[in-house]
Amino acid sequence: MNFSLKLKEEWIAGAPHAPCCRHAYLRGLFLDAGQTRSGRVVLSLSSAAAKEESARIYRECYKKEVLVGDGGRLFFASGELLEELTKPPVFVCAHCREHFLRGIFVARAGMTDPEKGYRFEIRLRDAENLSLLTETLAVFGWEPIIRTHRGEVSLYFKDSTVMEEILTLTGAHNALFALMNAKINRGIRNDENRATNCVTSNIGKSIRAAGEVLSAIEYIKSIGALGALSPELQKTALLRAEHPEATLPELAALHNPPITKSGLSHRLHKIIEIAGEWPEKEN
Repeated sequence: MNFSLKLKEEWIAGAPHAPCCRHAYLRGLFLDAGQTRSGRVVLSLSSAAAKEESARIYRECYKKEVLVGDGGRLFFASGELLEELTKPPVFVCAHCREHFLRGIFVARAGMTDPEKGYRFEIRLRDAENLSLLTETLAVFGWEPIIRTHRGEVSLYFKDSTVMEEILTLTGAHNALFALMNAKINRGIRNDENRATNCVTSNIGKSIRAAGEVLSAIEYIKSIGALGALSPELQKTALLRAEHPEATLPELAALHNPPITKSGLSHRLHKIIEIAGEWPEKEN
């Protein structure tokens, strides 16, 4: 079962019991419904769970059966339902609006598995319902990205914080935890990548620095100027030439007596500086 289907089942499991919220929920389920010439309400849903839920809540509210047509379309022969769908939804209590959205999400929403990316999308077949949906979302401070393609309208969010708020409001706690865990895991991976990049960068700098020191030592030796260095710099130059792969701490420990890493760095920089001051050997 994909992530969106699990999410729909979680929303369905939290369907309301209060009569006012149940009607708001039904209104959301039927937001994108159509009408036949005979006056029946027709609902086309891709999710089997959404179809079953729409039929169940309809039976509870109107005590009538549902007709299943070609392509899994559902037909509802209820004048009361048809009349209700022509009017703006009525939100009686403080929870009606969130259950209205829950109904819309069961029928029309989908969410990408957060381990793969962040995207929460609502698709409408009828653009006339767009303003009602965006106005309801705006009450909670949510402004979706809107795209239209071949008559269908897509509203989606890619902000994981907004997605957390939506899942919290609609009681989808399992999906919320999955999203939060994915964000934590992604943060850990990003931290590991940054650390790896930092280590790689430092290794590169160390290699370049070691190469620069070795080149300076070879140049000083080639012009016969090694003896002109102070005893301390001579010792360091010879040790570096003998142990080109040694790290700074290892090279510092090879001195007798051992010197500090900062002391070694100072000597190596001094060798490079002196090599740069002496003129090239004439042929």
